[in-house]
Amino acid sequence: MAYSALGAGPAIIRTPPWISHLDLEWKIPQIRTFLEGLARHHTVVRYDSHGCGLSDRNRRNFSIAAEVGLLELVVDSLDLERTALFGYGAGGPVAVSYAARHPERVSNLILFGTLGSYRHAELSEEMPEAIQALATAHWPLAARLFADLHAPEADAATLQSLANLYVQSTTGDNVIQATNSLFHGIDLLDLLPKLSVPTTVIHRVGDLVPYRAGRELAARIPASCFVPLEGTSHLPFLGNSGEVLSAVARALGDDSPEEPAEDAARRESLRSSENGAGNGFLKAESAGVAIEIAETHDAIFRREGEYWTIAYGAHTFRLRDSRGLRYIAQLLRHPGREFRANELEVRTEAGDALMIPSGGIAHVTEEELADAGLHSDSAGDAGEMLDSHAKQAYRRRLPELRENLEAAKSSGDAQRAGEIEDEISFLTRELSRAVGLGGRDRRAASMTQRSRVNVTRAIRRTIEKIRPHSPSLAGLLARGIKTGLLCVYRPDDTSPVVWNL
Repeated sequence: MAYSALGAGPAIIRTPPWISHLDLEWKIPQIRTFLEGLARHHTVVRYDSHGCGLSDRNRRNFSIAAEVGLLELVVDSLDLERTALFGYGAGGPVAVSYAARHPERVSNLILFGTLGSYRHAELSEEMPEAIQALATAHWPLAARLFADLHAPEADAATLQSLANLYVQSTTGDNVIQATNSLFHGIDLLDLLPKLSVPTTVIHRVGDLVPYRAGRELAARIPASCFVPLEGTSHLPFLGNSGEVLSAVARALGDDSPEEPAEDAARRESLRSSENGAGNGFLKAESAGVAIEIAETHDAIFRREGEYWTIAYGAHTFRLRDSRGLRYIAQLLRHPGREFRANELEVRTEAGDALMIPSGGIAHVTEEELADAGLHSDSAGDAGEMLDSHAKQAYRRRLPELRENLEAAKSSGDAQRAGEIEDEISFLTRELSRAVGLGGRDRRAASMTQRSRVNVTRAIRRTIEKIRPHSPSLAGLLARGIKTGLLCVYRPDDTSPVVWNL
């Protein structure tokens, strides 16, 4: 489970909202400014729940009890005797439940834009089903809808940043399961009167969560303070966020945090410095007991459906699945082991969307081998570069891609449109390479040499795709991975990396 610590002073834990991603949140200016404000006098701890962000995505239990267990893991692992809790949205009921169970460990409870029971959400009975249907059919579209609902006053750029954060934070399937728990599993009305910790409830009059629900929440908590604010954003870091920070500061007994401290920018979030101090991953056995905080050289190279989540140093990003990523992952999984190039191809072939009968989609001619400084290892060649079935498959695929491209452009999905254009260019190049002047088929090199060049090319191209996102990781992979007839990853012993694959 990934966590981040920012600032110095008494701890305040931000319990995760419905969807979170530590690294991507830090890259949104409004969130960063808000966190820096909280960190003026406090150590702000954030973490991604299982199923979200940089934490383990493999999750099936989205109950409130499971969320409280994760919060217990964080508090115990960081040896926090007492901490303030700041919960907004779906993070509010988690903070309330923990405070009721462990009042001796909670110094202050601060709630924003949340409620004690989803019976007070004033949503139609069809709402959960509608959310699930949309998340199943098109998660990116659902994510944009959530952004619009959460931040109706935000500009287009902010809405797009939020939608991108949501898409990269979790999967549509996880959203469906979390929705079921949120709408059917939250009812703390009997628990609220038993709270004994100082509590502040902050609520905007136009919040997605009804204003009446916020007032009802505060009314049920003994000696709580209710702070009404103008505005419509469900997210505390948007809109009149300075007023939210002031209310939090008053609850904690701090000075007004109108401006973040000048040095706040130096206190980075997850993996913000070379030594990664204050950040890491919490690992738990099945019993839920924290056993270690991972060393600072941990990194992520993990496939999650059609995308890979990659984290190294200060950088976290997602790339669409490709052969090159699968080749690299196989080598990282077995450091020091030599794989034949054709063995890597066989091991990673499963799961490709487009299967070509001739044994691969990237073939090379003898002339290309010579240009690369290679030579064939057989007296003859391997026949036509693309057989008739392969060429037909390519030509059938191109019209489909062009239709998909038009649809992506019409829907404004620039990322998907770019990916489709890349695939069209690739298939067009392959057909051009396979058919020479006059329509004559070109001959291909032997299977062994073809595998050697295909794997080398795929790995090198993938490293170059990684470079804009993380130059340091691209350099590490370029230095550590050797390609040829035999491929191997040899890690740098002076700076070891523990890969979460």
